[in-house]
Amino acid sequence: MSAKLIYLTERTSAQTNENCLILPLSAKERGQLRGKRYTLDGIEVILNLPRGGGRLIPGEVLKSDNSLFYVTIEAAKEDLIKISSDNRLKLLKAAYHLGNRHVEIELHQQEICLLNDMVMRKMLERQGFEIEISQGVFSPEIGAYE
Repeated sequence: MSAKLIYLTERTSAQTNENCLILPLSAKERGQLRGKRYTLDGIEVILNLPRGGGRLIPGEVLKSDNSLFYVTIEAAKEDLIKISSDNRLKLLKAAYHLGNRHVEIELHQQEICLLNDMVMRKMLERQGFEIEISQGVFSPEIGAYE
Protein backbone atom coordinates (compact mmCIF):
# COMPACT_ATOMS: atom_id res chain seq x y z
CA MET A 1 0.00 0.00 0.00
CA SER A 2 1.26 3.47 -0.79
CA ALA A 3 1.58 6.07 1.95
CA LYS A 4 0.23 8.86 -0.25
CA LEU A 5 -3.02 8.37 -2.11
CA ILE A 6 -2.88 8.47 -5.87
CA TYR A 7 -5.78 10.44 -7.36
CA LEU A 8 -6.51 9.51 -10.96
CA THR A 9 -8.16 12.57 -12.44
CA GLU A 10 -7.61 12.47 -16.18
CA ARG A 11 -7.87 10.20 -19.19
CA THR A 12 -4.86 10.48 -21.42
CA SER A 13 -3.75 9.45 -24.87
CA ALA A 14 -0.47 8.16 -23.42
CA GLN A 15 0.48 4.63 -24.40
CA THR A 16 1.02 1.80 -21.94
CA ASN A 17 4.63 1.37 -20.87
CA GLU A 18 6.52 -0.70 -18.33
CA ASN A 19 6.10 2.01 -15.67
CA CYS A 20 2.29 1.99 -15.86
CA LEU A 21 0.41 0.49 -12.95
CA ILE A 22 -2.31 -1.99 -13.96
CA LEU A 23 -5.85 -1.48 -12.64
CA PRO A 24 -8.12 -4.51 -13.17
CA LEU A 25 -11.79 -3.53 -13.11
CA SER A 26 -15.01 -5.52 -13.47
CA ALA A 27 -17.59 -4.45 -16.06
CA LYS A 28 -19.55 -2.65 -13.33
CA GLU A 29 -16.45 -0.89 -12.00
CA ARG A 30 -15.51 0.28 -15.51
CA GLY A 31 -18.75 2.29 -15.46
CA GLN A 32 -17.98 3.93 -12.10
CA LEU A 33 -15.68 6.92 -12.54
CA ARG A 34 -15.19 7.60 -8.84
CA GLY A 35 -14.10 5.57 -5.86
CA LYS A 36 -11.27 3.66 -4.22
CA ARG A 37 -9.62 0.83 -6.17
CA TYR A 38 -6.45 -1.27 -5.94
CA THR A 39 -3.89 -1.92 -8.66
CA LEU A 40 -2.47 -5.39 -9.36
CA ASP A 41 0.41 -4.44 -7.07
CA GLY A 42 -1.99 -3.61 -4.22
CA ILE A 43 -1.49 0.14 -4.50
CA GLU A 44 -4.55 2.13 -3.49
CA VAL A 45 -5.79 4.63 -6.08
CA ILE A 46 -8.76 6.96 -6.04
CA LEU A 47 -10.71 7.42 -9.26
CA ASN A 48 -11.88 11.00 -9.52
CA LEU A 49 -12.66 11.37 -13.21
CA PRO A 50 -15.01 13.94 -14.71
CA ARG A 51 -18.55 12.72 -15.10
CA GLY A 52 -19.96 12.20 -18.56
CA GLY A 53 -16.86 10.65 -20.06
CA GLY A 54 -18.42 7.24 -20.53
CA ARG A 55 -17.20 3.85 -19.36
CA LEU A 56 -13.53 3.10 -18.94
CA ILE A 57 -12.19 0.96 -21.75
CA PRO A 58 -9.61 -1.82 -21.29
CA GLY A 59 -6.27 -0.47 -22.49
CA GLU A 60 -7.19 3.11 -21.64
CA VAL A 61 -4.57 5.02 -19.64
CA LEU A 62 -5.35 7.35 -16.74
CA LYS A 63 -2.98 9.79 -15.12
CA SER A 64 -2.73 11.17 -11.63
CA ASP A 65 -3.48 14.75 -10.68
CA ASN A 66 0.27 15.45 -10.32
CA SER A 67 1.13 13.56 -13.56
CA LEU A 68 3.58 11.30 -11.69
CA PHE A 69 1.54 8.11 -12.08
CA TYR A 70 0.00 6.44 -15.09
CA VAL A 71 -2.45 3.57 -14.76
CA THR A 72 -3.66 1.24 -17.50
CA ILE A 73 -7.22 -0.10 -17.25
CA GLU A 74 -7.53 -3.86 -17.60
CA ALA A 75 -10.75 -5.87 -17.75
CA ALA A 76 -10.86 -8.15 -14.70
CA LYS A 77 -11.97 -11.74 -15.13
CA GLU A 78 -15.43 -12.44 -13.77
CA ASP A 79 -17.61 -15.51 -13.17
CA LEU A 80 -19.84 -15.87 -16.22
CA ILE A 81 -22.74 -17.92 -17.49
CA LYS A 82 -22.55 -18.75 -21.19
CA ILE A 83 -25.53 -20.05 -23.08
CA SER A 84 -25.26 -21.04 -26.69
CA SER A 85 -27.52 -22.33 -29.40
CA ASP A 86 -27.58 -22.70 -33.17
CA ASN A 87 -31.23 -21.65 -32.91
CA ARG A 88 -31.25 -17.85 -33.00
CA LEU A 89 -34.92 -17.66 -31.98
CA LYS A 90 -34.12 -19.59 -28.81
CA LEU A 91 -31.28 -17.16 -28.01
CA LEU A 92 -33.55 -14.22 -28.79
CA LYS A 93 -36.09 -15.54 -26.28
CA ALA A 94 -33.34 -15.87 -23.66
CA ALA A 95 -32.21 -12.29 -24.35
CA TYR A 96 -35.83 -11.12 -24.03
CA HIS A 97 -36.29 -12.79 -20.65
CA LEU A 98 -32.95 -11.53 -19.36
CA GLY A 99 -33.66 -8.00 -20.60
CA ASN A 100 -37.08 -8.12 -18.98
CA ARG A 101 -35.21 -8.58 -15.70
CA HIS A 102 -32.74 -5.78 -16.54
CA VAL A 103 -29.82 -8.23 -16.64
CA GLU A 104 -26.75 -7.00 -18.52
CA ILE A 105 -25.74 -9.34 -21.33
CA GLU A 106 -22.93 -9.69 -23.82
CA LEU A 107 -24.14 -10.77 -27.25
CA HIS A 108 -22.32 -12.96 -29.77
CA GLN A 109 -23.45 -14.74 -32.97
CA GLN A 110 -24.43 -17.99 -31.23
CA GLU A 111 -23.89 -17.18 -27.57
CA ILE A 112 -25.06 -14.93 -24.76
CA CYS A 113 -22.92 -14.22 -21.71
CA LEU A 114 -24.01 -12.79 -18.38
CA LEU A 115 -22.63 -12.57 -14.89
CA ASN A 116 -23.05 -15.77 -12.92
CA ASP A 117 -26.22 -15.51 -10.86
CA MET A 118 -28.03 -18.49 -9.37
CA VAL A 119 -31.53 -17.13 -10.02
CA MET A 120 -30.80 -16.40 -13.70
CA ARG A 121 -29.00 -19.73 -14.08
CA LYS A 122 -32.04 -21.63 -12.77
CA MET A 123 -34.41 -19.65 -15.00
CA LEU A 124 -32.31 -20.44 -18.08
CA GLU A 125 -32.03 -24.12 -17.15
CA ARG A 126 -35.85 -24.29 -16.78
CA GLN A 127 -36.08 -22.93 -20.32
CA GLY A 128 -33.90 -25.80 -21.53
CA PHE A 129 -30.60 -24.01 -22.03
CA GLU A 130 -27.36 -25.79 -21.44
CA ILE A 131 -25.28 -23.60 -19.19
CA GLU A 132 -21.51 -23.27 -19.21
CA ILE A 133 -19.91 -21.60 -16.20
CA SER A 134 -16.57 -19.96 -16.92
CA GLN A 135 -14.31 -17.11 -15.99
CA GLY A 136 -13.58 -14.38 -18.45
CA VAL A 137 -13.81 -10.73 -19.35
CA PHE A 138 -17.39 -9.42 -19.38
CA SER A 139 -18.24 -6.62 -21.80
CA PRO A 140 -22.00 -6.10 -21.67
CA GLU A 141 -23.93 -4.20 -24.28
CA ILE A 142 -23.99 -0.48 -23.64
CA GLY A 143 -27.41 0.70 -22.53
CA ALA A 144 -29.56 2.87 -24.77
CA TYR A 145 -29.28 5.80 -22.35
CA GLU A 146 -25.49 5.75 -21.97
